[in-house]
Amino acid sequence: MSGFFVLLLEQVTIFSSVTAIILIAVRLLFKCRIPPRIGMALWTVLLARLLCPVFPESPVSVYNFIPAGRDLMYAIREDVTDELRAQNETREAAENPYVLVKGTDGAAEEVPEASPVRADRSLELGAYFAEGGGSPLDADAINRLVLAVWLGGIGAALGVSLAVYERAKRRAMAFAEPCTDGRLLALYQKIGARLGISEKRLPPLYCGPAPMLVGCLKPAVIFRDDVSEREAAIVLSHELTHYRYADNPLLVFSTFVNCLFWYNPLIWAVRRMLREDIEVLCDTRTLESCGIPATEYAMMLCRGCAFDALTAEAGCHMSMRGRQLKTRLTSISHRKHRRFLPRIASWSLCAAVIAVCLTNPIISQNTGYTDVIEHYASLTGADARSLTLSDSVTVSDHLASLSTLFSEIGAEDARAAIGGGSLELFRRQAAGRVSDELWRELSRYKADEVLTVRSLSVIDVCAAALFCEIRASDGTAPLPRTLSVGAMERITAGLGEHSASRLLSAYNRGVKGADVQFDAVYTSGMMELILSRIGNEWAREKFAGFYQEIDLTPENRGAFSESLSSALGSLRNVRSVYVRDPGITRVEEATLARILGAARAGQREDVYYLKETEDTVSYEMVRTLLQKSGFTTADALVDIARTGELFPVAETGGYTLTEVRDGVLKAGIVIDGTRNPAIYGAADLAWRIGVIDADEDGGIRLEEKLTAGESLLAAYRFAAAIGGAAG
Repeated sequence: MSGFFVLLLEQVTIFSSVTAIILIAVRLLFKCRIPPRIGMALWTVLLARLLCPVFPESPVSVYNFIPAGRDLMYAIREDVTDELRAQNETREAAENPYVLVKGTDGAAEEVPEASPVRADRSLELGAYFAEGGGSPLDADAINRLVLAVWLGGIGAALGVSLAVYERAKRRAMAFAEPCTDGRLLALYQKIGARLGISEKRLPPLYCGPAPMLVGCLKPAVIFRDDVSEREAAIVLSHELTHYRYADNPLLVFSTFVNCLFWYNPLIWAVRRMLREDIEVLCDTRTLESCGIPATEYAMMLCRGCAFDALTAEAGCHMSMRGRQLKTRLTSISHRKHRRFLPRIASWSLCAAVIAVCLTNPIISQNTGYTDVIEHYASLTGADARSLTLSDSVTVSDHLASLSTLFSEIGAEDARAAIGGGSLELFRRQAAGRVSDELWRELSRYKADEVLTVRSLSVIDVCAAALFCEIRASDGTAPLPRTLSVGAMERITAGLGEHSASRLLSAYNRGVKGADVQFDAVYTSGMMELILSRIGNEWAREKFAGFYQEIDLTPENRGAFSESLSSALGSLRNVRSVYVRDPGITRVEEATLARILGAARAGQREDVYYLKETEDTVSYEMVRTLLQKSGFTTADALVDIARTGELFPVAETGGYTLTEVRDGVLKAGIVIDGTRNPAIYGAADLAWRIGVIDADEDGGIRLEEKLTAGESLLAAYRFAAAIGGAAG
């Protein structure tokens, strides 16, 4: 936890320092041409940046161009994620069908969860100083020391600031005496009434050496009594304007913020500028309320230009000299001659500063692919942070990802089809094996070229074509894990009745809600479904022999044991159930579990699922029957996408399969950015295989670049389709 707070402190420090530099540069560039009110509004941007680290992400954020900024935001997010993982060790396994590992038979299998990747701690100060062989424990100790020094510095800065404030206040009031002149008191009350300040709320009036508003909780106005009545009216208007707009509490609050970030000299420099801008804005408000000429007001400032830097710490000091006086006079001159920036330009400048400073760098564009990225990083040793922060990837990166995943699932022929990840070798193998238009498009790509939807579609479709050719040349047929009802009908139509029956015995047609698990109690309907899926007669009788049918009549329920009543308690409106023999041995239970493996299916009645164990027909016979029917690898790839088992709509949010009639996919998508039939066909086929998604409006933008997460997701989808057909 100490590391998280150190990271947060680093992020606030860096981001606020950049914001301060931008604001100081804006002020120096435009000098006094920014209207005072807008100038003060700009300082609130820095205040927000200091006090709130959470802002929306934006591509125009200035912190996108600061590597440390993006790294810090990512590290903070990962630190929070790691903390949540530690608190929820028993969370449900991530249901990600694109995370593949090599199974015992070389086919693709799902894994429940990617190996968690610990957030990189190299950005923490503790880890940085403990880098020379220090342990994580040493890093945490240094982080705690850093936080202790920071908190101690806050306490010391607050103590010094409070002491300076009290000393300045005593010094300012040392030579001040309460005003007893009735004429001046009447003028004071009249000016307060004009500014909307009631007589009860007016701070006490004192006569002293210099005009100022002293104090915060119990303020007092000090002014020189040796001035004319007109000049006294201007001075009192100025100080009461400070009081009305709470300028002293604002200065005290700015001091408190400075103490929080006592180690940052930029924040102290900003406070000096803020004090000047408060005086400039007060001058503007005073001129508007008094209705006196700007020239007369400026001359009055020059006559009282004495300045005591120490007493100024007690409140707002009207008298200035040097650079501060020059700034105020310049602002008054600009107001008189209307030399301020136009209002539209000023507010546009303010909006631009807010847009670039009060937004965070984009780090979440790949966070929707966290499981995929972390699993890929665990396979390859890649840096998960770099993948998450990657705005784009190259053609070479995508080929390397495909090569890695093909090796992982045992599809070495698919890996060979893409030349082991080499773009040059991939192009050579594609020559003469894909259409001329696709080959010319492929030959135009460079290894370091940014990957787009167009290049992704062309590469994957060419890889699928080469893979299908390799499969056809070695005489093997695909063994898909799933087949749609339509595909099964077309396959069995090309086989004889006996061969079709043998093929069907190797697949279970899924029934909605019937994901069969090995259990102690089955309803009559479920038992009937299980027995119908077991093709071997001996296995069917063996399984049924260990279950006894029980009628659930009220009389029988009264005779049930407590454990059986508890097991049947959730069943309603069921007439009979099958209960497993309680005396079953472990060996017999393992045998029944293996038999049930041949009966398991999914949850969709429009899909045939390959049995998990060989039953009446071997997998090799299934391959032969599929090859005899003319069912190709290309057919298997498209059918895998049509079933949607690898690409559920609820998970991906974009893959939508439309109606298939007469073997033609009625795809309701619009492919933008090309008039080339070959490119259009590649994108259409890539969509059908499930590699790319259409947007909410059913459109596919070919020139859109892909982020690292999108590219990896596409690679996992393609590998899943190839793995399903390569099994």
